[in-house]
Order: sequence, then C-alpha cells, then structure tokens
Amino acid sequence: MLKRPRSCYILTILWLLLSLIFINWGWYSISYVLIIPTWPIGIARSLYPLLLFGTTLSSIVWIVFACLFLLFSYGTFIGKKWVWTIGVILSSLFLIIFGLMLGSFMVTAIVFPGFFSIAGLNSVVVAFILDLGVIYFITRPDIKFYFKINNNHY
Repeated sequence: MLKRPRSCYILTILWLLLSLIFINWGWYSISYVLIIPTWPIGIARSLYPLLLFGTTLSSIVWIVFACLFLLFSYGTFIGKKWVWTIGVILSSLFLIIFGLMLGSFMVTAIVFPGFFSIAGLNSVVVAFILDLGVIYFITRPDIKFYFKINNNHY
C-alpha cells in the first residue's frame, strides 16, 4: 500500500473545512426559509414565493456541495483518482465563484454594513483562502503521485 504524503492529510482537512463552511451557509439559508413568512406585511406578499424558492434552492445547493466536499475529503484520504480530476476542475470553478462572491460581499459590506454582510464577507474570504490551499496542495507532485497522476503506477 502506498504511504500517504503529508499533503494528503492537509488536503483532506481543507476539504473538510470547506464542507463546514458550506454546511454553515446551508443552515443559515434554511433559517431564512423558516423566517420569511414572518416578515412584516409591508414587504410585498407577492415576493414571498420567489424569496422562499430562492432561499430553499440555495439551501439545497450549499448542503449538496458540503456533502460533496465531505466525499472529496474521504476520497482524498483513501486515494481515489477521480477526486484529483474533479477536485482540480471544481476548485478552479469555485475560485472564480468565490472571487465573485468576495466582490459582491465587499460592496454589500460597504453599502449595508451589518452582521450579515460582515459575517458573509469573512466566511467568503476564508473559503477563498481554503480553496487556494486546495488548488496549491492538489497540484503538488507528491499528491499527483499519490493519486497516480502522470506516472507509470497504473
């Protein structure tokens, strides 16, 4: 059996931390789904279905990605080759998504300073840094060797 490199453990932890952030975002969205019907009547009732749909959908997306990152952490730990391939693609896409979210939350924090915007900005910064770490560690030679990428150990 191939010995796991130290980078493998770090990559596993990074996937787990990203999963925790996504679970947190998912539960936060679910809490909003539960309180939208209690919002004051001054807010147009016609927007409630749209708000409920959007928040429910985002809750589902966050939780699904949290589960996917848990799966990635397990797959990294046991050395599944598909984790490397899909991980590089997904992490690159999330780097773009986190960059856009970072810009959005920066503007929101400036225009509407408050707990939501500041906490959101902080969590996106952490997620962005964690994703940079994933990209760094997943492209290391020892990780590629561990996942049997570009070597003769098929």
